[in-house]
Amino acid sequence: MHKSLSNIFGGFLLSEDITSDALGLLNHHGRQDVAKHVLTVAITAQHLAKIYNVDLELAYCAGLLHDISLILPTSQMLQTSIELGIEPVTAEKVVPYLIHGKLSAAIAENVFKVKNDGLLHAISCHTTLCANATTLDKVLFLADKMSWDQEHSPFRTELEKALEKSLDEAVSCFLTWNWNQKDKLDSIHPWLIDAWNNYEIGDYA
Repeated sequence: MHKSLSNIFGGFLLSEDITSDALGLLNHHGRQDVAKHVLTVAITAQHLAKIYNVDLELAYCAGLLHDISLILPTSQMLQTSIELGIEPVTAEKVVPYLIHGKLSAAIAENVFKVKNDGLLHAISCHTTLCANATTLDKVLFLADKMSWDQEHSPFRTELEKALEKSLDEAVSCFLTWNWNQKDKLDSIHPWLIDAWNNYEIGDYA
């Protein structure tokens, strides 16, 4: 385990059962809310994976681990990321929470021994998506958004309707909603801009 992560795991022993370990670690750090969320995302991702021919285990694991970095306070995310070799982009320096996907992927690789590049990539971009996203990327991205609480998901009904048509229709639906909220964002991640451009949502130069 990387030395930057060793203190995080003080008093917590990994069992090598990914469900027990991911949920247990979040609960160990008092993040019962996140533990509930990631389990919901994992189940939703697995459901979407069945429909869109994605490996069920990869989708489930991606759901469980996509927010594992939230065991850290936001104030520690940038420094920990740098120590793990992740160079923050400007948007992540302005809003450190935006790096949590990359940091979750690093923890998945360093601690949970995840070696599948596709799974790690999906975790990295689950907040914003990115250009040329894979089907697993899209499945995790949508599963995460579908698991938001009702107050923060006014797009939910339209998203579910779009999913009846196709995965890309649903991605476009959320990105369109997101584009319409862009003036409320404290910083816009370049991956999100790439996703907007990829789906021809708006005109962001």
